[in-house]
Amino acid sequence: MLDNNGMALVIVAAVACLVVGAFHILFTRLLSLQNTVFSPSDILKEPFSMERYRAMDRLLDSADESFLAAHPGCTQRMIRRFRRARVHIFRNYMKLLSEDFNRICRRIKLQAINAAVDRSDLAALMMKEQFRFCRNMLYVEFRLAIYTTGWTGVDASGLIAPLNAMRDNLRTLAAVVEPSAA
Repeated sequence: MLDNNGMALVIVAAVACLVVGAFHILFTRLLSLQNTVFSPSDILKEPFSMERYRAMDRLLDSADESFLAAHPGCTQRMIRRFRRARVHIFRNYMKLLSEDFNRICRRIKLQAINAAVDRSDLAALMMKEQFRFCRNMLYVEFRLAIYTTGWTGVDASGLIAPLNAMRDNLRTLAAVVEPSAA
């Protein structure tokens, strides 16, 4: 039997493994998405639609799980499978969000490169928003890991906010008439 110090060490090791695993998953996904080849027509697409991500708000809501658990034939195994399936769907939405975010970043980079005036201010903005997005992705991955163990409270709004900010900046950039070199 473990004493208090031994049990605390086991808990710390388990949490450290979860954090390292979440970092690994997140950065592997982000790096693989940044290295994807894209065509010029990809950049001209509409960045994303908010309607596409509306389901994320309700996907991990406890109401559906409570409804399932209220049925007499429901087992803990069924609830675990239900949660795993929902997490899988949620992660697919996260992948789409990441792809949209990277597409917007590419569009902003192209706008900055092709601008007639110096747009170095965009680099700082993009770094800030990319960091914010990565931080929020990591936080959501951590919450998803906790969610699969039975906890609740995964919020996708932290992922959508940086995407909205980048989309708004892209629209502003595209709408600005650049001064002529006269």
